[in-house]
Amino acid sequence: MPSEANKPADSGPLLVLKAVRKSYNVGQPNETEVLHGIDLKLQRGEFCAVVGPSGSGKSTLLNIIGLLDRPTSGTLTLSGVATGTLGDAELSRLRGHSIGFVFQHHHLLSAFNALENVMLPMLGDEGFPNAAMAERAAQLITDLGLAQFRDRPAGQLSGGQQQRVAVACALWPCHQRYC
Repeated sequence: MPSEANKPADSGPLLVLKAVRKSYNVGQPNETEVLHGIDLKLQRGEFCAVVGPSGSGKSTLLNIIGLLDRPTSGTLTLSGVATGTLGDAELSRLRGHSIGFVFQHHHLLSAFNALENVMLPMLGDEGFPNAAMAERAAQLITDLGLAQFRDRPAGQLSGGQQQRVAVACALWPCHQRYC
């Protein structure tokens, strides 16, 4: 878990970006700045859409917010935790407890059934499956209208069903901390 100084806060903004910049090929002749001083503050329960033309930095911004990449400069605070000085292991823990991802391509394990796929993000806390994880995963699957498919291998689900399983996987951090 993050140290006491980096423990997630239960109040205040969920996300704060201050003067976030991102450049690629830093120090090279072809250095390109993609993000130019982004400021953003989101409260719990708020929704935000990131829109713009191709190549405008949307994916770069989301990768930074998702703690998959680091800004070149500026600060990102997630759930009260300043992320700038966190190491990779601390970022991974914070990401696992605070952020749910649904990618365009679902990234499910086709040999695992729906229930097992939904349990995968939960394994970071315990390292092995347990009854509480199975119960929560089953509830998420049911909430998304997939109860009859919980034991079906992901590779045998339709594309839409696979995306709903991916949504159930992404909802785990929400259940754990905020919902």
